Amino acid sequence: MVSNIVSKLQTTSKLKYNLFESTEKLFGELEIICRELMQEIIETNKEEKPIPLKIEKINDYEFIFRIGGDVLIFILQSNIVRLPDDTYLSKSKYLKKDVSLRYFGQILIYNFLSDTLTFGRLEDPGYLIGRILLNRENKFFLEGDRKIVFNFPELKDNPVSKEKMRDLVEQLVVSVLENDLLAPAFQDIMLISYHQKLEHTSSMGNPQKIGFDLFAKNRE
Repeated sequence: MVSNIVSKLQTTSKLKYNLFESTEKLFGELEIICRELMQEIIETNKEEKPIPLKIEKINDYEFIFRIGGDVLIFILQSNIVRLPDDTYLSKSKYLKKDVSLRYFGQILIYNFLSDTLTFGRLEDPGYLIGRILLNRENKFFLEGDRKIVFNFPELKDNPVSKEKMRDLVEQLVVSVLENDLLAPAFQDIMLISYHQKLEHTSSMGNPQKIGFDLFAKNRE
């Protein structure tokens, strides 16, 4: 039994530890890219009225990129996950040949309205517009906004690079800025309680995004 435990520690546990380190490194690189992009936008737009831009590091596992009226929240998942055997990706030749390639580190990217955070509107929806899955070969698979996902290759042909991560961040920013707010139907908001008025003044009208075309399945 002890030898079995040691074997597991030397294989699966070591794999997960190394994979988390790689994912953590990628997460740090994404923060640097966001900061570089922010500075470039500021410099390019310096003759015009400043656009609200800010990066807030919450902790080692989360940072926030505020862009105008939108926010991108980057979250590093602390756990390594394995894809279920019945997913189409697990059935690919690339992953079938080596089960250790099915383990992934995860980085989640959510979009919220900036006012949601500013005013603490706890019931406002957010959208997972990007999930980066990174394996031990430093290759990544992207799920999320369909028009972004389809600009990146399949997992086996998609090694991480700074150029790809910069391209991804730029596309995420453009995507959230292009996704407009829709006003709710008048009938949905014409009756409110006084409690709702007191609690939700900043969100009266309850605007919501048009909605992203999200991808999380076989693209073939």
